[in-house]
Amino acid sequence: MKNFKRLLLVAMLTTALLLSACGGSTQNISSPTATAAVKVSPTPASTPSPTPGPAHTGQSADQIMQGLKTHGLPIGVSFTYTAANDVNHLLGRPGQYTDKVNFKDTRISSTDQGVDISVTDGGSIEVFTTTTDAKNRFAYIQKISKSGVALFAEYEYLDGLVILRVSAQLTPDQAAKYEATLKALS
Repeated sequence: MKNFKRLLLVAMLTTALLLSACGGSTQNISSPTATAAVKVSPTPASTPSPTPGPAHTGQSADQIMQGLKTHGLPIGVSFTYTAANDVNHLLGRPGQYTDKVNFKDTRISSTDQGVDISVTDGGSIEVFTTTTDAKNRFAYIQKISKSGVALFAEYEYLDGLVILRVSAQLTPDQAAKYEATLKALS
């Protein structure tokens, strides 16, 4: 054991001499357990990556509708709801949508030329504050549309904070393009 300590001390002294001859750092050789003086650079504090919010965070129903139009979907006239003119009396109410727009799909002929645009004329976009509110409304709408009553049949798509409802007058392929485009806007 005594020889090992001597060998270790000689190795440390040799290393210290080599380092100082090469311009390296110096060592404290006052004890057999000498340690090198090391300059430590502080590591920059890592900034946490922001957690992405749900799909469509910060987007209004009108912005989403314009995005659908920009991607080539045949959206004609539209109507944006307010708390005062929402016939469902849900806009802005607790747990309900905070923004809503109905639109006409130009492939669907409609006899109604007024501002009364329903989902059967094209579609509707509803925006929510939380995904829980959107999921609850989505479950409610699906329950009605799958009730077997043809009047309530429609395509529904949930993506993050948004529910997109599309007329059952469209073919499944036409409706699927609305869904794909909505997801592309996230």
